[in-house]
Amino acid sequence: MAASRQNGFLLRLASGRACRLLLSNSKGYGMAPPLFKESLIRRSELFSALSPAQWETVRLEAKVLSMKRDEVLFAEQDQADRFFMVARGMIKLFLLSEEGQEKVVRIINPGQTFGEALMFLKETRYPLHAAALQPSDVYAFKSSVFLHVLRESTETTFRLLGLLSYRLQNQLQEIDGITLQRAPCRFVRYLLEQVPEGQQGQAEVTLNIPKQVLAAHISVQPASFSRLLRELSDKGMIRVEGNTIHITNVAELRNKYASCHR
Repeated sequence: MAASRQNGFLLRLASGRACRLLLSNSKGYGMAPPLFKESLIRRSELFSALSPAQWETVRLEAKVLSMKRDEVLFAEQDQADRFFMVARGMIKLFLLSEEGQEKVVRIINPGQTFGEALMFLKETRYPLHAAALQPSDVYAFKSSVFLHVLRESTETTFRLLGLLSYRLQNQLQEIDGITLQRAPCRFVRYLLEQVPEGQQGQAEVTLNIPKQVLAAHISVQPASFSRLLRELSDKGMIRVEGNTIHITNVAELRNKYASCHR
């Protein structure tokens, strides 16, 4: 089983070689309409404070990559000279154990960026793998160019610091959940994070990622995850229909598992 997982990843790694070679090509090409959605990019904390001239400098050195499902964007220890934004689809960041077991560290949705913290380190490499969970478009920004822009834009620098601080806080909460909370707590916490704030009655949560990926994300085995769904269903807390989870009563679920989202 472990060898099968490793072989499967190696095949995906080989399939992503063209994507990774494009990233390593220093000549590359700049993003131009209709290959990118400037409105999406400029809404990001990283780019909203840039002047038109600064944005043009960043854009000319950026790349847009169209990825197939399971295609690898970068592998652990690849040279980290770019950071990214998801324009369409979904990207998973994950670690791979010697036994071939995946640990999903973060799931990146459209409009979200990743890899930007590495630009402050010299001669650094990506500490994990990144692959597409579904057909995706990804913007790749050159870190050295953005660093040059940061030296000219104090506002963007502080916004980046705020973004990284917020992300660190979330990661600390995730570590707390993995080390101190039981599996039901971790799943309920994830479930409630998908529900609009303030909602009290019934709710529907559509899982846009495979259940085995979600299981890895909350650090449970797929078989344990299936049992967890059955247990919550038997208690009348949820009802599962394919990839849709119906929450019977959001307020009741939140109260019953109050310690999960402190």
